[in-house]
Amino acid sequence: MEFDVAKSWVLIIESPSIRRPADELVRCIELLRTEAGVKQNPPLVLEAQAACVEQAISPARAPRVVLRYGTEKGGGFSWRLEKDHLDIEGDSVRGLYNAVFDFLANLGFCWKTPFLEELPRKGNTGHTYVLAEDHGYGSSASDVRSRRRLLFNKQSVKKWEEWIVWAARNRIDAVALPLAINPAGHFFEQINKAAKKYDLAIEAGGWELSNLTRHSLFRHKEMFRMTDGKRDRSVNFCPTAPETIKVLRKEAKKLFLKRDIKVYHFWSDRIGEKDGSGASKNSGVNAWCSCPTCRAFTPDEQNRIAVNAVADVLLSIRPDAKISFYEPLSEKSDIDIRPNLFKVSRLPETSGVEAGGWFLAT
Repeated sequence: MEFDVAKSWVLIIESPSIRRPADELVRCIELLRTEAGVKQNPPLVLEAQAACVEQAISPARAPRVVLRYGTEKGGGFSWRLEKDHLDIEGDSVRGLYNAVFDFLANLGFCWKTPFLEELPRKGNTGHTYVLAEDHGYGSSASDVRSRRRLLFNKQSVKKWEEWIVWAARNRIDAVALPLAINPAGHFFEQINKAAKKYDLAIEAGGWELSNLTRHSLFRHKEMFRMTDGKRDRSVNFCPTAPETIKVLRKEAKKLFLKRDIKVYHFWSDRIGEKDGSGASKNSGVNAWCSCPTCRAFTPDEQNRIAVNAVADVLLSIRPDAKISFYEPLSEKSDIDIRPNLFKVSRLPETSGVEAGGWFLAT
């Protein structure tokens, strides 16, 4: 099916809260009209209840786009194009954004990076564009474990405005910010406000588990991990040292009291790149401690000891919040994880490349 940008499209929205996704659709139609050399007034956006669509536009049979959204959580959506009618619906505001951008992606729009927008190819005429499908559907990501996420680092966060828009256009559910960003600061509030405009969830963390202990390592040498009989402070730490658990709990409590965030990510230090088989070596699971006490535990069990300590603190402060930790899918352990932990078996690699629902802003 083809979408004709030369038609006098009218957009019907149910409330001002969804004006932004409607404006994004108007912007893209205007881009295609300019590309096709069509000179016409921008599509009209009207606010009306779905039941009053016919009364809202004149003439009643004018080409129209109807945007609706529900009150469910998550990003579920659907859309369908007929000859002169495009129906776009989301489970929520986030779902409506997903519906709009899924329609535009089917039309041929592509946002590989925040700084590049690729336009669709024209269809059989100079003002029509071919859709890959005449309808689209996406399930809801109401469970935090199934979210699509964009992970910021300290460098990419400098371009946060562009990355927030990129995340919305690529149907991301949440953005994860570095723990170093001050949650009470103006910068954090700016990012949080921008994310809320697109109904994106804000999360925090990444490869930052050892950052909770980093400032204490110089005062407590016994917290260093042991390698070949020597203490090494380069990555991770010794999770069985009593002082380590104390520090983890103390610093985690400070952090959780500062932030009203529902999902955190605490992964062990990133070390190295992919191996020859393409498997990731970035998890840091092979860089844990080999002291006499820790030798009783596998690297992944040492990781569980550490994240369990952090999870205990979060459970006491915000019982509804969760923490992700990295562990290979095939790993088995006798150490149970806390109920507010969930496992991530694939980590983000490079910008624009999805790994288990993760994207890395670089």
